[in-house]
Amino acid sequence: MLTQMNSMTAATARSPHAVIGLEHGANGYVTEEEKLNDLLGLSSGAAVDDIIKVSLLTPVKYVTSNHGKRIRGKLVTLSYRLLGEGSTPSHAEPVQCGICAEVVELIHAGSLVVDDIEDGSMIRRGKPALHIRYGLPTALNAGNWLYFWPFQLIKALELPNRTALSVYEDYHRTLLRAHVGQAMDLGSGVDRLPQSRVPEVCLATMELKTGALMGFAMVLGAATAGATDAVTSLVDEFGRNLGIALQMFDDLGNVLGIREPAKKYEDLMLRRPSWAWGCAARTSSPQHYQQFVAAAEKLPDTGELEDWIDNHRLIQRMRDSARHRLECTFSHLKIGLESRHVRWSVRVLDEIRELGKEIALAYD
Repeated sequence: MLTQMNSMTAATARSPHAVIGLEHGANGYVTEEEKLNDLLGLSSGAAVDDIIKVSLLTPVKYVTSNHGKRIRGKLVTLSYRLLGEGSTPSHAEPVQCGICAEVVELIHAGSLVVDDIEDGSMIRRGKPALHIRYGLPTALNAGNWLYFWPFQLIKALELPNRTALSVYEDYHRTLLRAHVGQAMDLGSGVDRLPQSRVPEVCLATMELKTGALMGFAMVLGAATAGATDAVTSLVDEFGRNLGIALQMFDDLGNVLGIREPAKKYEDLMLRRPSWAWGCAARTSSPQHYQQFVAAAEKLPDTGELEDWIDNHRLIQRMRDSARHRLECTFSHLKIGLESRHVRWSVRVLDEIRELGKEIALAYD
């Protein structure tokens, strides 16, 4: 576990960017150009530095500065505090925890860049999407780079070999899961699936595409707290289920046009397996579901679809199912922790629950 790591120097604990090659500001960790040159083994001049800055570092700063609620980074710290009850943290652990939080946020930023390209989205969090601002080739390269740069951050933690291997394996598995989820998102053509298969496909896509990274965030926090493999597996499952609930609320927001009005009904127009499809398929008769599919096929003409949504109370059904998923997720974690007879913080679990409630309230 991370608590078994080799002792870091006092200078490192005070200033992690000194060894990571990062510059830490209000927007998190971003690469310093001179540290990047050291990593690349370059002894180049200003001409090369300028190209790297324009084609990579500036686009990366653009997307990482446009951050949202940083829920995944918060989960790392909350997981660490949840399972570190009663222990005295080392001087290095808060630094480790902060770096791990940035790892998941940078991966998430990269996934948003690629997601926007694949969806043809114009806007991300009220600003032009990266591929609109800098062009598709530059954006795609920067988004992919954000998948790989965090490996360097983990390396800078100077973990014992066994611990580092475990973390790298979790990281690699997370990327594989997320990319399979994205493949399902792109390739399912959910409107062509039999109604009975739609909810299963939607839930699996959400677990892989969104839940995998949430689970990894919980795993990193648990590892920092020195949790056992059994407890780490439990919080990984919790994170993945929390990710499903989060995606359910996000899909509700897409139907409501909350946060990104320009992207309203995007998941329905693109035939992506969002919870709007899953909830409609799960709770509608075959006749009514076919009416829903027919109405979605008429987008961007919204009249028939909005009538169907109102008449069949789809908004409320989506909201209720997301809230139910959220509550069951927390209940399962509490029961699991109690059954394993480990120290954990009731107060921090309440904080995580409050974070879930904040997400739910944002879509009321």
